[in-house]
Amino acid sequence: MAKGRPPKPTDVLKLQSTFRNDRHADRVAVNGTLSAEPVKWLTAKEKKVWEKWHHVLQRNGILKETDEVALGMLCKIFVRVQDLSKEFKTPKDMITTHMSDVGALVDKVHPLYPLLVEAEKNLLRLLTEFGMTPVSRSKVKAAIEEEEDPFDKIKNM
Repeated sequence: MAKGRPPKPTDVLKLQSTFRNDRHADRVAVNGTLSAEPVKWLTAKEKKVWEKWHHVLQRNGILKETDEVALGMLCKIFVRVQDLSKEFKTPKDMITTHMSDVGALVDKVHPLYPLLVEAEKNLLRLLTEFGMTPVSRSKVKAAIEEEEDPFDKIKNM
């Protein structure tokens, strides 16, 4: 059964001037930005990913204070995909051969390959949530402050 489309964030509704107090007043207001300090439960490798992506996402106005766990999971899964991918340098590495009970050679999928596939699916889902894929980037309406036009000062002189 389909869940329906996810609701638009409150910031997006306000930017589009479609926020209605009678319909959207019960939403939790999230105004604070996410700290640049990585969460403590990440490894050193995952913290480096955090620092890189936090900067980019924060610059585009996407991260809020409630995104801490989601960004942490994104970093963990990204590093997991990197580590698992190192096991499979060629397509032949995805198949293992072993001797069956009756002495026949049997080809099977490497036991780590399904873990890699699942991690890749989870990574893509989280990347989409953060607007880090080409299609999702067009859908994410980040609240970016308008910069002051330097030519306005010259015009007013």
